[in-house]
Amino acid sequence: MGILRGFEKRLEGLVEGFFARALPGGGVQPVELGKRMVRAMEEEKTAAASGATYVPNAFAFNLSHKDHERLSQISSTLRKELSAVARRAVASEGWRMVGPPEIHIVEDTTFKAGTFGITAQFVEAATPEPEAGPQTQLIQMSLDADAELVQIGKTSRTWPLSKEAVVIGRMEGCDIILPDAGVSRRHAEIRREGDEWVVIDLGSTNGTEINGKRVNRHRLTPGDRLALGETTLEFRRP
Repeated sequence: MGILRGFEKRLEGLVEGFFARALPGGGVQPVELGKRMVRAMEEEKTAAASGATYVPNAFAFNLSHKDHERLSQISSTLRKELSAVARRAVASEGWRMVGPPEIHIVEDTTFKAGTFGITAQFVEAATPEPEAGPQTQLIQMSLDADAELVQIGKTSRTWPLSKEAVVIGRMEGCDIILPDAGVSRRHAEIRREGDEWVVIDLGSTNGTEINGKRVNRHRLTPGDRLALGETTLEFRRP
């Protein structure tokens, strides 16, 4: 379960970035649907012979009559945003889907208010979803985050800066977890200040470098490269 907990921590800010406000009226909240969806993707992922990891792309949420009635008021927006969360999870984790995300909101009277069920399936399209390369990630990540960090090197991953402060480190519980021995448990923080972002070293053992220069605090501009241990991250603003 440790891997799954780490996965949920990495994606928690992503999902909550979409659903920052609770929907009035109690009951099931959109953020709960988003979190359960990405968990289902992780639980039901499968490896192909090519080495690619595929995850479900079609999700049916079964809601009580009361919750279905309440969420149906925003059903179009909800489906759109849940689809975007699925695409972001794919980009973040390096997964692939066999078709575009499909979201279905279904009334199911067997559920009580405040509870819900989910069914995740692989629904193949005529053309599989493209692999999440840097340009695909740029499109997917820019929907509500005005900045992002992209890992440069053999492994390419993207993290949207959808929170006011994002902690980078090796420890489970950080917003961005880097499995790099040269990275401290809590290495650095990326913090929003007005319309800009700054990086702050958190007293790391090996320090934080920006474009080859060691810094304690630095105001980021697009294209800046952060070196933490053996990992390089590039700051971008879509």
